[in-house]
Amino acid sequence: MSHDNKRRKWKKYRKGILAALPFVTPGLLLVCIFVLYPMLFTFRIAFSDYQIVKREITWIGLDNFINVLTAKNNSFWYAFRNNFLYAFITTPCIIFLGMFFAYLINNLNKGKTIFKIGFYLPVITSWVIVGLVFQYLFNSSNRGLINYVIVDVLHLSKNYIPWLLREWSGNTAIWIMGIWKNTGWAMLIYTAALQGISKDLYEAASLDGATSWQRFIGIVIPMVKPTTYFVLVNMVIGSFNVFIQVMLLTAGKPNGTTSVLQYLLYDKAFKQFKFGEASAIGLMTAITIIIVTVILNRGLKLDTVDKEETV
Repeated sequence: MSHDNKRRKWKKYRKGILAALPFVTPGLLLVCIFVLYPMLFTFRIAFSDYQIVKREITWIGLDNFINVLTAKNNSFWYAFRNNFLYAFITTPCIIFLGMFFAYLINNLNKGKTIFKIGFYLPVITSWVIVGLVFQYLFNSSNRGLINYVIVDVLHLSKNYIPWLLREWSGNTAIWIMGIWKNTGWAMLIYTAALQGISKDLYEAASLDGATSWQRFIGIVIPMVKPTTYFVLVNMVIGSFNVFIQVMLLTAGKPNGTTSVLQYLLYDKAFKQFKFGEASAIGLMTAITIIIVTVILNRGLKLDTVDKEETV
């Protein structure tokens, strides 16, 4: 009898698979072609000398990794540092500004939609357009708005400052651009989270004489912790995918000190045609993201938060 039950279960399982197969197969094929195969091929050429014109792949072991890590100009370590600095500086600013603006908008009686759209516009605006705007702002000549204000209006300096041609001012421009572009996304996420906070908490705090700032610190921040964890993890992971703002603003100048891992990968692959080293950078970036995600998951105890919410 038990054997018959097993056969029946297997038949049902097989029928279910056959019924779902026509719907699942196209998606699986696309994943295999555009995700799995490129991943496996990248892993292969990371340990090889890949000559794309000759279509030759020669196994060289860890040489690509060694060449990247021991480059004379320390390009990898500059890029690696800049990714962590980008995450360390932009993520707290995006979280705080997104939460703060969401709180302000949530307290409005009128015009909530207009402000939401206004803050979200940078998110949907093309990176190219945003890059051109920031190029204009930080232009090294009198055509740059910041230089024009500092030199020609306020007379704080006699010389125009080459913002995008210096290491720290160039990195600062990249950070500001990232904060401005992503704050609207965080604001929208926090706006949705604030809808779940009971109005009774605000009313009780008001009766106790709490100011708006005290309500923000005492009610909003603790109540949106799960949302903060979600935004934090997404922003940190996104920090290792920074590319467009570097390419548009500084192109890694001067001497790669404003570069990031994705731009270094692009430079190795499509400018120097060192596809093996580019693949090695890609693998090291992926490993770094996995390690950072695990550390965040353990350090912030995200699993515990999810279980508490489920309970």
